[in-house]
Amino acid sequence: MLRMWVIDQLGPDDTDSDWSPEALASDTLDTLTFTPAQAAGLAEGWRDLPIEQIRELRSHKNLTTHLGSLVRYLAPSPVHERLVAWTATRPLLP
Repeated sequence: MLRMWVIDQLGPDDTDSDWSPEALASDTLDTLTFTPAQAAGLAEGWRDLPIEQIRELRSHKNLTTHLGSLVRYLAPSPVHERLVAWTATRPLLP
């Protein structure tokens, strides 16, 4: 979230990977262990899941908070499409 805030406030800097939207997109996707389809499937019956999986879904929700802002900085690409899929999945997560 801090990286996204800096990018929003000061603008992207493609010379520094900390403030590059493309680098942030890659770092975010590398952190996620579920695909959007897997997360959405698990979220349908999340109340019946073991606490560890609920925590993982919550973690995914927290890790994708900034994606709505981030996709605006990215050109159309496979990474952009994956992030858009996550923005649609995020509201379904517990």
